[in-house]
Amino acid sequence: MSLPVVLVHGGATKFKKESHDDVLKAVERAAEVGFCVLERGGSGLDSAEATIRSLESTTLFTAGLGAEPNLDGEIELDAIVMDGNRLESGAVMAVQNTVHPISLARYVLERTPNAQIAGSGADKLYRKMIQEGYREESTAGRPTGPRISEGCDTVGCIVVDANGYLVAASSTSGWGGMLPGRVGDTPVIGSGVYANEIAAACSTGRGEQILRIVMSRIAVHYVEDGFSVTEAVQKTMRVLREKTTGEAGLIMADSQGNVSLGFDTPHMPVALHGEAGLVYSSLTPDDFPSTT
Repeated sequence: MSLPVVLVHGGATKFKKESHDDVLKAVERAAEVGFCVLERGGSGLDSAEATIRSLESTTLFTAGLGAEPNLDGEIELDAIVMDGNRLESGAVMAVQNTVHPISLARYVLERTPNAQIAGSGADKLYRKMIQEGYREESTAGRPTGPRISEGCDTVGCIVVDANGYLVAASSTSGWGGMLPGRVGDTPVIGSGVYANEIAAACSTGRGEQILRIVMSRIAVHYVEDGFSVTEAVQKTMRVLREKTTGEAGLIMADSQGNVSLGFDTPHMPVALHGEAGLVYSSLTPDDFPSTT
């Protein structure tokens, strides 16, 4: 499909029936927000951050305002953003004082020499981010997003901009009742997301299973070896089933705007937005229009 492209997922899991309509509308809206940013001249990073923030701003997903408390009743959030063109990423792990960890993850990418910051260090860095004016704070723990996204509105996405540059991003709190300090696949480069100049992947589901096979990296590696994104997804899902108990999924795109996905859970809400508008959305995307 023609560029640019924004592909969004809301998690590989099972959603309560009464929330199905709201969940689908939320991923559709997130895709629209991300594409709006690109149309306004924003970068892939601007688009990815705005897209994830849109999902973090609802209570429908285990991210942002919908975060699940750990075993101690505390909220710990993870997020990552990866710039495929630069092969660089920023991630935060077990951060507690913001509902938009994706903005802090981008700060790590753009304003620090590091790739991953965790726990109290991430909380301290959040305060530094606000003090420096990288992001303003609308209310306590809620930094504003990229200025170019204002009016587009303000958990995972892949953005392919008009030049074919790829960005992948993801955000989560993990499942409810997890051990304090537990970090899953989401903020781990190669597992939760991976992007380079050729392709990008964003994984979701049981983090411990995704970590075991470094799911996003192997998916992109298949494309590097000459397979299409559709074939890469199929091969990756086969490895997931053969090596683990599954319960996961992923979305993929390449630099030409070809897209695909796979999942083995009851639901994985997705939305795809392109120049023609909202191209596709579904809670159970078995009929997803994969390209090459």
